[in-house]
Amino acid sequence: MIRRIFSFVIIAAIAVSCGNITKKDASSKTEGSENATKIEFASLVENPDNYVGKNVIVEGKVVHVCMETGKKLFIVGEDPNVILYIAAGENISKFPMELLGSKVVVEGTITKIGGQSMAVAEAQPNSMEMGQPAEGAAKTTTAVKCETEAALAKQTTLADIVMEYKSHSVK
Repeated sequence: MIRRIFSFVIIAAIAVSCGNITKKDASSKTEGSENATKIEFASLVENPDNYVGKNVIVEGKVVHVCMETGKKLFIVGEDPNVILYIAAGENISKFPMELLGSKVVVEGTITKIGGQSMAVAEAQPNSMEMGQPAEGAAKTTTAVKCETEAALAKQTTLADIVMEYKSHSVK
């Protein structure tokens, strides 16, 4: 009798858990927060300075998720040669690798790096945290490890623009 009850409980638990599979997003927001402005990717490409310091929502295809740190996400719009770098903020510890190839809607604040390449600007805070001088950071960033980061550094549009991540949803 106890075996039958135990078997029934195990089967019921498996059946319930199988029907509960969902995609895991860092956020379930699809509309974004109230103060975010939805913009087209092409509009961001044409006038990036218009959106600096603003909370925006943009849609694109994920072309790269950093395998090393998981803190970098790169999306493209219609033109696959124009890449937007999205830096994981405090709202997410790591971007899920499952996002690669997906269409996503991302909310975040657009920031201008100010003439530095993305790799140099990003490496300086990390090297300071580790107790290394900033000169060491510049030396380590001369060899770009990632093809996507190299492509971003070579592009003329959005090369000095970073979106500081707040939330995303998969389309």
